[in-house]
Amino acid sequence: MNLKDDSEYKRVGSDKKVHLPNRLGYFLKFVRQNPSELMRLFRIGLNTYYFRFIKRCTGKGTVIGVSPRFVNTANITIGQGCLLQDSIYIRAGVDGSIRIGDRAALNSFCKLFGHGSIDIGAETQLGPGTLITTTGHDYQDKELNATYQPVRLGRRVWVGANVTILQGVTIGDHSVIGAGAVVNKDIPPYCIAVGVPAKVVKSLKSY
Repeated sequence: MNLKDDSEYKRVGSDKKVHLPNRLGYFLKFVRQNPSELMRLFRIGLNTYYFRFIKRCTGKGTVIGVSPRFVNTANITIGQGCLLQDSIYIRAGVDGSIRIGDRAALNSFCKLFGHGSIDIGAETQLGPGTLITTTGHDYQDKELNATYQPVRLGRRVWVGANVTILQGVTIGDHSVIGAGAVVNKDIPPYCIAVGVPAKVVKSLKSY
């Protein structure tokens, strides 16, 4: 490995390698260029420790950014090697649950409301401002009683910025959701979906 390139490769499974930064090299470079950010790194370290060893809802190697808000952590499970950026809100609900697979990444300002349960597959990425809700209301009901349906995102799904994913939706493995889309119906695996409401515009099976 060339230590000067601040990168390394880690084998995942039997035949795949994932590109990872050289953490020590990246940290030293970051501190030299942004010494005032040391306090931010300290807060990230505290959050990461707190949710791993106190709340016990995150796996080994998972990093939690600043200003997180997790509600009902007993019903939240976050895998290993995940990255959760700043100002993320995760609410599992009393009867719901939220499970995030290994090596998933959630960008800043994501909001997950898992009263009806949310399952996010390994290596899936959520863009900044993504909203996932499992709650709906019957507008014909005078009481507007809430209904709950699970949301499932497969493995290696890529969700663009400011996407809204509504209750009952399943997004298949390796699919891409364009920025700003509203997903109110299932999206099959290996495709690109965009728009309001989201519609499939391209298949990725040939890639």
